Amino acid sequence: MEVVPFLPLPFPAAKKVAKPFMGLGEKISKLFPSLALDLDQAEIDSSVDEYCSIMVFSFFTYFLLFWFVSALVLGKFVYASINFLTIQIPQSILVGLAIGLVIGFLIFIQMAAYPKIKIKKKVRKIDSNLIYALRTMLVQLKSGVSLFDSLCMIAYSKRYGELGNEIKKAVDNITSGMPQDQALAQLGDRNPSVYLKKVLWQIVNGMKAGADVSDILAESVSSITREQQIDIEKYGNSLRILSLMYLMIGVIIPALGLTFMIVIGSFPRIQITEITFWFFLGVILLSEFMFMGIMKSKRPSLMSN
Repeated sequence: MEVVPFLPLPFPAAKKVAKPFMGLGEKISKLFPSLALDLDQAEIDSSVDEYCSIMVFSFFTYFLLFWFVSALVLGKFVYASINFLTIQIPQSILVGLAIGLVIGFLIFIQMAAYPKIKIKKKVRKIDSNLIYALRTMLVQLKSGVSLFDSLCMIAYSKRYGELGNEIKKAVDNITSGMPQDQALAQLGDRNPSVYLKKVLWQIVNGMKAGADVSDILAESVSSITREQQIDIEKYGNSLRILSLMYLMIGVIIPALGLTFMIVIGSFPRIQITEITFWFFLGVILLSEFMFMGIMKSKRPSLMSN
């Protein structure tokens, strides 16, 4: 069962509950032209209109929930009201409305980006095992094993993780009667990994031209290895800038910021409360987590996990 972060209900139940929003979802789907391909590559069992209707349903659910909770909590601390068209509206309701809109919109955007996030994780898992799988296939082919048997070995081995699952799709199609070149070409068209696409297309073109598949695999391994070395060099160069960013976020800004607040707080008309220091600490911690995410995203996908 598909698990989408922040979805109020399990995915099958959410598809049923969100049907009244299908018309609005169909209009919103035009804002995301690549969503259909993303859902297919992420293997999310839903049409574009269905997924967009689920996004709308989640937006309204969290909007109403946080509006109600925020207004209820703030109502115990904020007693002021605003006159709007001769109607006194408590500020707690307006602030709760703003909080609900912001949180609902953020969750809407997160759900829209979820297929791409899932694809990126999938690509990283595929690419991290690709070189090892191609070298294994190359050894098998040079030992006299057929291409289909070498594909089966990769597909049913647990060592290659997500890559094995992708190859298994082609193996299943070949077993059901589809020609090898057509099954591999179909896998290349639907797969999100650029490196795996390239290898599969080279194999398919080589099979159509009557070339030796082992020679094609040898060249593919050599080419991907060179690209891996280039990516590692780029990653090493980016670490210099990232280390400077970490020094700024983790050392310089906290030290200077804390000193600045202490100096400012010494003036009689300026009050620096304890809440300000806790807020400053929260900002620093959030920045640290964001930096860790940037570091992880910069890591080359061809590097093993």
